Amino acid sequence: MSARPFVGVGGTPRALAPGVELSEVVAPNPLWASNGLAFGPDGRLWIAQFLGGTVSAFDVDTGELEPVLGPGGPLTAPDDLAFADDGSCLVVDLPPGLVWRRAPDGTLAVLADGIIAPDGIATWRGRLFVNELAPDGRLLEILAEGRWRELAGGLALGNAMAVGPDGRLVYPHLMGGEVWAVDPDGGSPERLLEGLDRPVAVRFDTAGRMLVLSNADGSVLVDGAERVGTGVVGADNLAVGPDGTWWITGAFTGGLVALHPDGARRQVLPPGLCGPFGLASPDGRLVAADHHTLAELVDGAVRAHEVGVHGLRGLAAVGSELVATTEAGEVRCGSVGGRWGRRAAGLDRPCGLVAAGGEVLVAESGSGRVVRVGHAGEVDPVVSGLGQPTDLAVTDGEVWVSDAGRGQVLRASDGLVAAAGLARPEGLVAHRGALYVVEAAAGRLTRVDPRTRTTRPVVGDLPLASLPAHVPAHGSGTGAMAQRPAPYAALTVHDDGLVVGLTGTGGALRARE
Repeated sequence: MSARPFVGVGGTPRALAPGVELSEVVAPNPLWASNGLAFGPDGRLWIAQFLGGTVSAFDVDTGELEPVLGPGGPLTAPDDLAFADDGSCLVVDLPPGLVWRRAPDGTLAVLADGIIAPDGIATWRGRLFVNELAPDGRLLEILAEGRWRELAGGLALGNAMAVGPDGRLVYPHLMGGEVWAVDPDGGSPERLLEGLDRPVAVRFDTAGRMLVLSNADGSVLVDGAERVGTGVVGADNLAVGPDGTWWITGAFTGGLVALHPDGARRQVLPPGLCGPFGLASPDGRLVAADHHTLAELVDGAVRAHEVGVHGLRGLAAVGSELVATTEAGEVRCGSVGGRWGRRAAGLDRPCGLVAAGGEVLVAESGSGRVVRVGHAGEVDPVVSGLGQPTDLAVTDGEVWVSDAGRGQVLRASDGLVAAAGLARPEGLVAHRGALYVVEAAAGRLTRVDPRTRTTRPVVGDLPLASLPAHVPAHGSGTGAMAQRPAPYAALTVHDDGLVVGLTGTGGALRARE
């Protein structure tokens, strides 16, 4: 099985200093999470990967996984796909509001643009339908020359849909907990089911039974009656194979599960980390902030927990509590497996954070500040005028900052620069009186001596991802609910070693020296 493709630096990590020992904490994740999927005319299962800007084709017989679109563009964040009668692959690109066509010869063209968060997609008798992941979304038929016709409105977050045996389009309201149907030739939509928990995909099996997948618990509701578990955390989509096998993807942890007609369950591709986007070591455990989930890393396994917060990023342990930043500009606090409360909001691209003297300090990269966040949610500036602060560490009572914008590690109290000329320094920790920083643009872990202000490389060729140039770092587009997050090279101390998040592969590495 090939490794997932990424835009960035590095490959196979190697020690750059004598006596450094490297060991794998978590194996690479073959997918950038996994979203929409469909069988192509080549017999392979094509899988969209929102977080990686990639579409891969999976051979269910040989296990080979081949990237066919991305990750360097032009797609931003594909969420679902379908195939036309001529073999073309039709892909919805959610943040920029595009629908793409990949012809059988590999050429790409935009079929429609200006759609608000296009998500579910379906083809039927030469026609193309798309719905919107929006609070007041629409179900559209895409016509010639990029025009469209509205078939239904008021969707409470549309998602994966299908045409049923009666020729009607059947689609979920993800947040409304409902399933609706509408005749593509006209007429009023009809509600088929209600009271569901985050229905994310509607499909039909080879016997014509309606299958509704739940993003909440990963179960499949069959014809509104029988419920079948899949065991997929953050289940996202479902495809039915020619032999009746169900294939289920997971938006939160990736992987691919097959449920065979005889009831046998098979983990075809393993789940894992999407980033990770933050690392911490509370009470001796190793925990990752992984965008959609909080994940415990135990004996090489990833145990993902949904905590009711998305866009998890920086992570720190404050006593027995965990504190995290989010893509939405929040500071959240909670515990592994519990629900998380909001401590502060309105921050400008917060990244790493640290506990110092009983307080929580946050690197606010968008404003060039380090801020103090109080228990009542008050936000007070500690340092201003930085370039792009990304992480914080404390040693000998002093707070140190990694500044990705200026390539420096500096002391917060007086601006003393301990290291300069670094290649996008991000994750920063203190260990045994020294500072360690991940140079994300060089794929390197570097030791910084704050007393002598000298540096020494420790590990090189770390596979670290970056956003392609065409992807905005924090999203713009057409009002999309979801955006593709920028990778963040996280670092923590655990088990007397330095644990680095490998954002290119979805793995994690421990270095001891």
